[in-house]
Amino acid sequence: MKNLNFFYISFLCVGIVLFLFIGKGDKQTVSFFGFAETNETEINYNHPVVIDEILVSPGQPVKKNDPLMKISRIKSKEILQDQTFKIQELEANARTWKKDKEDKISILNTERDMRMSNLDADIEALRNELAYKKSLSEGLQSVKAESTIYHPIQEKIDVKVKEKSLLITSYLKKEEAIRNELSLGANPYRVQVNRLKAEIAFDEDHKIQTFIVNAPTDGLIGSISCKEAEHIQAYNTLLNFYEPNPSLVKGYIHEDLKISVKKGSKFKVKSLHDPDVFYEGTVVGLGSRIVEIPIRLRKMPDFKTYGREISISIPTDNILLQKEKVSIDLIAS
Repeated sequence: MKNLNFFYISFLCVGIVLFLFIGKGDKQTVSFFGFAETNETEINYNHPVVIDEILVSPGQPVKKNDPLMKISRIKSKEILQDQTFKIQELEANARTWKKDKEDKISILNTERDMRMSNLDADIEALRNELAYKKSLSEGLQSVKAESTIYHPIQEKIDVKVKEKSLLITSYLKKEEAIRNELSLGANPYRVQVNRLKAEIAFDEDHKIQTFIVNAPTDGLIGSISCKEAEHIQAYNTLLNFYEPNPSLVKGYIHEDLKISVKKGSKFKVKSLHDPDVFYEGTVVGLGSRIVEIPIRLRKMPDFKTYGREISISIPTDNILLQKEKVSIDLIAS
């Protein structure tokens, strides 16, 4: 009987151990690596500038509105030459435009003269016809010509004379409109020429303008991409500026981890240098595809692994370093 009880007790213990072992084996620990990232700002200027003096060095902490560098805005020779070339091109177009208007006036005059000549010939022919018919009845004493006989011809003459008058008025108005364009400075190319000349004059009056580039917020100076006395083209980076503390952690969830993560999910972000330093973070971004996990963030660096990128927002009052490697653990809800 004692042997039987011992058997059942042993069987029960083995079952419990197996249950715990299997249950533990089914559980997946959701933990992966990431790195802390600070918001980076590229400081540039929207005009070509010359670097007069650099007041900071890489890695230097600065406060908001601290001066970073002194720069001068100077129009480059290339831009001035380009403006001069554009003016020459526009001047040529302006002359062509003027010649085109003068040619239109000449064509109008030629058309007018031709139509006037045709009308004059028609009027002359009608008048000759009228005179001829009148001459036929002048020697006839017994026949008195009715005046109504000549009315159709006279009406045709009157119509032609009126048409001639309207033609002259019409062509005069067309010519006047073109001459007004010429005299009132309506040449579109001339307007552009005057604008460019005004810009050049303004640049000559304000050839050098000095500015001080200030820190947008508290932060750290990153890389400086220029040197003193260097001419920098518009929108080229002068220096990189970082916020003082990381505000984001980026990591990669291995594709085999069967977890449900969405925006708003909570994770514990822990420093690998000091396990006692950790922060609670919130998911603010999820990648839309599976990508290769960077070597630095792989648990087994020699093996390519793939996962989904995740961005986690953390409090800015942390002591993590820029690009510091951290561990990321899911906080069970």
